[in-house]
Amino acid sequence: MTLTQLNYILAVDRCRNFAQAAKECFVTQPTLSMQVQKLEDYLQIIIFDRSKSPVVPTPMGQKVLEYAAKVMQGANELEELGKSLRGEISGEYILGVIPTIAPYVLPLFVQQFVETYPKVELKVYEHQTDDIIKLLKEGKIDGAILATPLLVKEIKEEHLFNEPFKIFLSPGHALLKKKTIDEKDLDLREAWLLKEGHCLRAQALQLCQFKKVNEGRQIFFEAGSLETLINLVKSSHGFTVLPYLASINMPAKDQELLRNFKQNIPVREISFVSGPMSMKHSIQKALIEVISANIPKELKRTSLKTEVLGIH
Repeated sequence: MTLTQLNYILAVDRCRNFAQAAKECFVTQPTLSMQVQKLEDYLQIIIFDRSKSPVVPTPMGQKVLEYAAKVMQGANELEELGKSLRGEISGEYILGVIPTIAPYVLPLFVQQFVETYPKVELKVYEHQTDDIIKLLKEGKIDGAILATPLLVKEIKEEHLFNEPFKIFLSPGHALLKKKTIDEKDLDLREAWLLKEGHCLRAQALQLCQFKKVNEGRQIFFEAGSLETLINLVKSSHGFTVLPYLASINMPAKDQELLRNFKQNIPVREISFVSGPMSMKHSIQKALIEVISANIPKELKRTSLKTEVLGIH
């Protein structure tokens, strides 16, 4: 019995197809099938019912697969321990990032990270918060950058920075006459928001404390990106709420449409999160260090007059 054989049966279980599993493991199907057969002979247990399509585990095979998953996780943790003890930072790392953070945070650190740690293969994917939590729990991604707190028992959070919100107003809006804006001055009937599922939408609704978004509006639209929101506000009447990093690289003309909150400045907490199956601690530590070193100085400062908004 070998770790390779355990890896093969787990691949067959995921794919429910021997040919697809062989492709995933970068071996020929006869090679994979032979190794699975050897393991079954060794255990004297039929792991897969090959008479069905797709193939499914037998009842006894299911128990073998559950134990194999634990063994492989332990083996991976042992490998990571070895790397850590040697001071080696290498291997694949899959990072999830929510869409309202990715375009603004990734450019701050990705290039420096890959240059500093050339042995790390960093793979980055955009997902919404709920999808990222699911992927972390399943061990399909190694870590993520999210707005927190998540209040999820199995998810660990390490604070990176607090990001204040700004108000972006349409040209000619009456509130542009003010240098700073009180939250009570905002009318959510004028708000342009992200669609359901984005944590920034929940934060905006929490900020404005209104029950209805579309009451009394001729046009109702929920955007999928902050860039769309910005263009909508510029071409119509109303406002949107933007995180700080989304505003710093705006053209000078657009910067004139930004206003700060008058008091109790709302902020969102940005953290590096990992799941119960995360084990690549050396890479994660390196990522956190590089991110923290490259965030704008303004975000490293703390203010007593801020209010952290949750994502729910």
